[in-house]
Amino acid sequence: MNLDDKLDLLTDAARFDLCNSFSQKGKRYTPQRATWAEADDTNDNRPKPLFRALMSSACTWNCAYCPLRTANDTPRASLEPEELARAFLPRYEAGAVQGLFLSTAVEGGVNQAVDRMLDGVELLRTHHGFEGYVHVKLLPGTRPDGVERAARLANRVSLNLEAPSAEHLARVSPERDWKVDLIERLRWAREWQQSTAHSGAPLLSSGLATQFVVGAAGESDRDLLGTGSWLYNEFGLRRVYFGAFRPVLGTPLEEAAPTPQVRVQRIQQADWLVRNYGFGTYELPFDDGGDLPLHVDPKIAWALAHPERFPVELNTASEETLLRVPGLGPLSVRRILRLRRLHPFREPAHLAALGATARRAQDFVTLDGRFFGRNATQLRQAFAPRPQLLVEQLSLF
Repeated sequence: MNLDDKLDLLTDAARFDLCNSFSQKGKRYTPQRATWAEADDTNDNRPKPLFRALMSSACTWNCAYCPLRTANDTPRASLEPEELARAFLPRYEAGAVQGLFLSTAVEGGVNQAVDRMLDGVELLRTHHGFEGYVHVKLLPGTRPDGVERAARLANRVSLNLEAPSAEHLARVSPERDWKVDLIERLRWAREWQQSTAHSGAPLLSSGLATQFVVGAAGESDRDLLGTGSWLYNEFGLRRVYFGAFRPVLGTPLEEAAPTPQVRVQRIQQADWLVRNYGFGTYELPFDDGGDLPLHVDPKIAWALAHPERFPVELNTASEETLLRVPGLGPLSVRRILRLRRLHPFREPAHLAALGATARRAQDFVTLDGRFFGRNATQLRQAFAPRPQLLVEQLSLF
């Protein structure tokens, strides 16, 4: 099999290792280009277009949701380290991509597969002098020296937990031990990162990350976001990604219902509230089953559930209070704090000038003592579930 044929298989297979790889902002993954336009958010929080591929798509595992499981009769391919360089470097030098995302299936055992993948990265670094961005996704059960080696070679290391607990993981991937094969490896990576935090060349400049497959194991939104919050606090993860489960022919879950993309969107919005807006997981508007409402974003749902907190005076409220206002994010709040020292906000036009999203805040703030928004009854009606809209949202995959 020539290199182009291998890449057709390995770049297409890489989408099963990536969160949100089915669609991003209306764009579709294009295997022939071997890139994904909405890629890793690095230190400046700007996505990088990456060359994304598997080092091998041959796998000895039988995860229930994965089309690459060993029980499936599907074409397989593997790259040698020099083939990776021949595939990646011309695209990088031409400016088509700005970095590399590399993962692998479990070919020949975990550590053999990881070693081969890291041999490819090391060849790029040492023989070809590549100093750019590399994201390596490790395998569950990687031995300690493999974790350390990845931390020294890559800018970002991820290890996909896939499920939020040992109980949930056992339903879809019983071959993995959640605590030993996954959590312990994240802990090792964090320790390597911390061991060089005060040196001149810190490891993992773009941090650690993980992914959950939403809906594969019967978990609730509370399960996912609770574990995600724990990972941020315990391991200092830069990001927790969430990808919608999609049933694939030839797997034990092929007849399971796909996860609506709107559910993933709500989880991502709630995760953003926890990471950037000072919300605790316990504050999120879960229903009795532990799930978020699908018809409205969680920040608005929280605000509607706490009418005693609103409206707030835009000209005097604290930064913490303003971050709780729907329509206001960290950037717009910083602008408000700066601009209100120069002149008070008095008219809706002043608020609208902050951006289209900020107009939503009009329902939750006063401007120099005056309220221009809708009352509580009108707001409840405006954000009440609409069956037809919900059906349309649930149909988006």
